[in-house]
Amino acid sequence: GGASPASAPGEEGEGCEGLWELPVERCERRPECGRCSRPQKVCLCPFLPVHPLKVSTCLYIIQHPAEESRVLRTVPLLAACLPPDKCKILVGRRFSEDRYPELATVCRNPSTLILYPGAEATNLEEVAVMSSSPSVMIIIDGTWSQAKDIFYKNSLFRIPRQV
Repeated sequence: GGASPASAPGEEGEGCEGLWELPVERCERRPECGRCSRPQKVCLCPFLPVHPLKVSTCLYIIQHPAEESRVLRTVPLLAACLPPDKCKILVGRRFSEDRYPELATVCRNPSTLILYPGAEATNLEEVAVMSSSPSVMIIIDGTWSQAKDIFYKNSLFRIPRQV
């Protein structure tokens, strides 16, 4: 056997000469709608409520940082439909009591629920029958792997009742 053309002596990188000198094109993002965060050409605002929905439950969206830049992210749509005081978005992987004292207080509130599957989880329909609507619902936004990582590496999220 002989050496492959790519590894032949004296030929390494010869086919790529000048490539490093080519200009790098900056990827320009399309203009986005300020309300729904979709590209303006596919803005979904005409399909969203004009006024925020009246809800009694406050949502805490715990968003993995990778979700923030995804093209089809849905959290901005949810936030556009709810009053600002009813939809709080926290982006990160780790949420300590020291850095997030408000979140720690929310997690310790007995009426707070966290939407996360597991053996300890209660069916949401059963919760609705047992009590009035929860004051706070925590939702982890990410892939299953990201959500699992966030749930298990943050002891605060194991305090509220799972649904």
